[in-house]
Amino acid sequence: MLRNRKKIFELLISALCFALVLPVASTVQATQTKPPTPEPFPMAQRLKQLGQSQEDLAYSLGIQAYVYGYPLVLSAKTMGEMTQTRAPLNQFFYSETLASPAFRDIVTPNSDTLYMSAWLDLSQSPMILKVPDNPQNRYYTVQMLDVYTNTFRNVSNRSTKQQSGRYMIAGPKWRGIVPANTELIQAPTDTVWLIGRVEVKGERDLPQAVAFEKQITLTPMLQTKQAAVPQVSPTIPADALTSLSFFQIMTEMIRKNPPPACDRVLLDQFALAGIDSEHGFSPEKLRPATIAGLRRALTDAPQIVKNGFVSYTTVRNGWGSFAPIGTYGNQFLARAFIAYSGLAANVPEEEMYFRAYTDERGAMLTGTKRYTLHFAKEQLPQTSAFWSINVYNNQLYLASTAANRTSVRSNTGTLVYNSDGSLDLYIQKEPPPGKEANWLPAPDGNFNLVLRVFAPIPDTVGKAHAWPPIRESKGVK
Repeated sequence: MLRNRKKIFELLISALCFALVLPVASTVQATQTKPPTPEPFPMAQRLKQLGQSQEDLAYSLGIQAYVYGYPLVLSAKTMGEMTQTRAPLNQFFYSETLASPAFRDIVTPNSDTLYMSAWLDLSQSPMILKVPDNPQNRYYTVQMLDVYTNTFRNVSNRSTKQQSGRYMIAGPKWRGIVPANTELIQAPTDTVWLIGRVEVKGERDLPQAVAFEKQITLTPMLQTKQAAVPQVSPTIPADALTSLSFFQIMTEMIRKNPPPACDRVLLDQFALAGIDSEHGFSPEKLRPATIAGLRRALTDAPQIVKNGFVSYTTVRNGWGSFAPIGTYGNQFLARAFIAYSGLAANVPEEEMYFRAYTDERGAMLTGTKRYTLHFAKEQLPQTSAFWSINVYNNQLYLASTAANRTSVRSNTGTLVYNSDGSLDLYIQKEPPPGKEANWLPAPDGNFNLVLRVFAPIPDTVGKAHAWPPIRESKGVK
């Protein structure tokens, strides 16, 4: 009986073990026959994401490179145009008339001074600049800009104290003996732009101003055949600021005119999108996604530059002042915006600028209305030279007016002051009867004004300074 019970117990244990093992075996078999789980990211989707990342990276770097390189490309474009229409490299072009609405050499020109201009190639030879004696204390300046549009020096009656002078402008790598009675000015880049401004004290003074201007001369230090025939400035495509050629011009200008060493960290990043300052920009070697990102950047970046004033402008009573200006350090958006809106703006020590688009209520200035600008005696600009107000159109060029005049200025002797020393200016389309001397003609449509103070007296125009507001009025009819 016991033997039979033991047999039955062993059979039950065997059956139980079989029952326990069977599900495991079934699971193993099922695992072996089940289709493999799909990859988390199929190859097609992964490649699409990689392409989008490349495009986004190129877009981001393209925006930054555009802001950084805008002054370079605009300088190249301006140099190309002016050396073909004004004067060859290393020679001055002298204007003999004041700027008019037809003047297109630069944006926001003034119509108060004669302009002289020269683009220099210092890679072959330093240049000798000579300025004359100035016994009449005529305001003038020869502003020197590197190819990044930073002003690195002004030779002016403010700095020369009306004395003649001789200056050697040399490239950054030049080493040699400086001639006697000559001051060395070492430029940061081999490409340099000289812009001269010579005061004109009214229509009758124009011939004297032209004669003085032409006494400011420029000659190569090395009178060699190579120096006498400088390199020809290349022709820049008309769409250089909106096409891929932007990056080609930018990298070529950087290669010829290296920036400060601290900028290298930016240039190394730009190279990730093919904007390589050492080897150039070759779009044919780039992936389609990179090209797509750069094209997107070229669509959006110009608006970023155009609206760059937002971060740097202080507005008081409708008059906006911009800082930094003239020299920019690492403020690349500020540098780009000034190149866009006021190429070759000078440093505050030589010239200060204040721009107004609106009246005291914030309404846009328009030729359909009349305005009055009242300076109390103590509000008038303090300067060792003169001040002026010019009127501009929405394209930032001198506006066309019925009177064919675009400014009022303090040095003509024609402004009529009130008995208490104050001054009223009338800004309107029609001449104000009996007040024509103080009339600033307004154009059709919207316009803007720029108040310039040449050679401002130090500490008279600080950060908290406020000019009087432009008030809409019935005007003088």
